[in-house]
Amino acid sequence: MGAFAIIPAAPVLLENIDLSETSRMVELRTAIRDTVSTQTDWALPVETLPPVAGLGGWGIDRGVDIRTGQYLSGTDWVETVDTLTTDERRLAEAADSAIIVAILHAHAAGIDFGPLGSSENLLLPIDFSGAASEDAPLAPIDGAAEFDRAVIETLTSGTSIDPEPLFDLCDQAETMAANLSVLAAGIRHAVDQGARFSSLEPVVDERVHEVRTLCGTGLWE
Repeated sequence: MGAFAIIPAAPVLLENIDLSETSRMVELRTAIRDTVSTQTDWALPVETLPPVAGLGGWGIDRGVDIRTGQYLSGTDWVETVDTLTTDERRLAEAADSAIIVAILHAHAAGIDFGPLGSSENLLLPIDFSGAASEDAPLAPIDGAAEFDRAVIETLTSGTSIDPEPLFDLCDQAETMAANLSVLAAGIRHAVDQGARFSSLEPVVDERVHEVRTLCGTGLWE
C-alpha cells in the first residue's frame, strides 16, 4: 500500500521560469510543492533515472545533477552536461519531459525520489491537452476539451479509479496534444501487481495559460 500524487508537468509552473508570473502562479507552485511534501519519498515510474534532469529542451541552462543532488545553472550546468558520457547523454535525452519536471519539483521541495522500487509512493506528472481552446498554446484540436474532461472524470469520480477506461484515454493522449505516458506507466505498474487505486482528491483543478491543470493525491493498495 502506498500513496500516489498527480502533479502538473508544465515547466511554466517551476520557479523562475515565467518572470512575469502572477501571484496565482506562485500559489499553484506552492500547492504542487505541498502535494509533493505529503510524503518523505516518491518513486517515479521509470526503471532508471537520468543522470541529469534539466530544462535544456526548453532553452534554459538549468537543472539537477541527480548523481550529486546539486542544482546547477548557467555555466555550471553547461559544463556538467558537456562531461556526460555517451551512455549518460543517451539516458538524459531519453527522459520524458514530465519526469524532468517532476524531478525538479521534488528536488525543490527537498523530497527524496528514485525509480520504481525505491518507494511505495508514486509521483505521476501529467500534461493535459495544449490544444483544448482557441487561446491554448497549440492550434485547437476537435475533442481536446472533452478529452481533458473525460480524464479528470475518470481520475476523480466514485471511490476508485477504473484503470481500463483510463488506459484507453492515455492511448489517445498524443493525438490530443497531451502527455499521459508517465501516468499510464505508473498506474499499469501497480495494477499489474493486483493493486487498486482510490479516486484522486484534487487540490488544484483549473486552467493555466488555457491548459487544464490538475494536482492531487490518493492511495493505492
